[in-house]
Order: sequence, then structure tokens, then C-alpha cells
Amino acid sequence: MADKTIPLSVRMTADDMAMLSALQIADAVTPSEKLRRLVRMAYRQRQASRDFAEAQAMEQERFQPLLNRIRALEARHRVHSELLLHVIGWLPDMNAAAVTAIPHGGQAGEDRGEAVLAEAEAAVAERVFGLMLTALNFSLSPKAHCYRPEAVTGKLPPIVEIARLLDRDTPNQKGK
Repeated sequence: MADKTIPLSVRMTADDMAMLSALQIADAVTPSEKLRRLVRMAYRQRQASRDFAEAQAMEQERFQPLLNRIRALEARHRVHSELLLHVIGWLPDMNAAAVTAIPHGGQAGEDRGEAVLAEAEAAVAERVFGLMLTALNFSLSPKAHCYRPEAVTGKLPPIVEIARLLDRDTPNQKGK
């Protein structure tokens, strides 16, 4: 049985109403449907800030239309970029990690402030450096992973230089 609906009167400016009318929301056509969907989305977003899996699911939903458009264009033009798809596919995980890393309110989060921040930093660093490693792996055979290989190979010289400096200055290296 469906929940009983409660009438709600809302005053909106003409500009707000025009924005609401122009807003494209899946399975929502009328202003009432759109408002209900927006309220649900806001509530879900608030809940997702506490749960990594829910935050990741929301972020994946947000990026899925973009990924679909890219894949359709790739199919039409018979090209492919693992780099582009990987980075855009990586964003939901990164965003979910960032959104859920710092707890909302509560004394427990405040008492553990420094530890919470260190855990958040570790979660972000893990994802950033994972992306860096993947991008560097793509640079080993850029023709197989990019539309234009120079999108990767053109960025390599400064990265290689930084890696050399890090290698030279890293303490406790064996044989040095």
C-alpha cells in the first residue's frame, strides 16, 4: 500500500519555477514529482555522508550518464581511452572516501580529531597514489590506453624528473 500523501503549498518565484520546470530528473515530470525526488535526493545525500557504500553508489549514479555519453561517442568514432574512463570511474570512489572520511558532529569525532584527520588523509592518499600508479602504467603503452598518446607522454618528463629527485634523496636505500 502506498503512503498517503500530504498536500504542501509552496511559493516560488517565477525564476525558481522556470528552473524547476527545466530540471531533468529521472522518473519525475511534474513539479510535485520533481520536488519529492529532490527531497529524497537531499535526504539520501545526508545519509550517504555517513556510509561509504551509499556515498559511492550515489557518486556512481551521478557519473554514470557522463560515462555513458563517453562510451557512446567512443563507439561512434571507434576510439577508446582507458585513461579517461579510468579517471572518471575513479572519481566516485575518491568522492565517497572524502565525503565519509570525517564524521558528522558527535563528541567521539571531536575527541579523536587528529586521528580522524590522519585516517581521512590516509584514505585520500591511498586513492590518489593508486590513480598515479595506474596513470604511470598507462604511460608504458599510451597508444593502447589513450586517444592521443601525447596526452600522457607529454606529461612524463617532469614526472620522471621528480621521481629521479625522490630516488636520489630517499634515505635508507640499499646499496647507496
